[in-house]
Amino acid sequence: MDTDAFRLEKTLTYQLHQLSKLIDRQVDYSDIERIELNAGEGRTIAVLGYYGTASVIQLARLANLDKSQASRAIGALVKKGIIEKRSDSRDARAFELFLTEAGQQVYSDIVDLIVQRNELALKSLTLREKQQLFALFGKIHQNLSG
Repeated sequence: MDTDAFRLEKTLTYQLHQLSKLIDRQVDYSDIERIELNAGEGRTIAVLGYYGTASVIQLARLANLDKSQASRAIGALVKKGIIEKRSDSRDARAFELFLTEAGQQVYSDIVDLIVQRNELALKSLTLREKQQLFALFGKIHQNLSG
């Protein structure tokens, strides 16, 4: 690699991190700050709210967490009364995870936050540009997962 031609600000990972930090500075998190969620817990709630139920392994995959991160998030959210574990009717050794009524409200707050963040970040793009952006993200995702 030609380190003389290297430009940090032209790398995808640097740009994504910078955009994430800029969005974080612009968005009002007060609705969910009262719950004191970390990123893994927030993604856990988002996944369970969106999909309705999941096993620990499914949750870890969908929330992009390793199994130990998922287990910690689940434990913390059960203690907070946000999620509930129920025995899996198909496998007595396993359990399924669901949002509680309180968890449904937190999920609603998180969805509002996600929508706000996306609208803020994408407001100057046309519909076609948004479609192109997400198509490109899809291609990058394929590169990295296949």
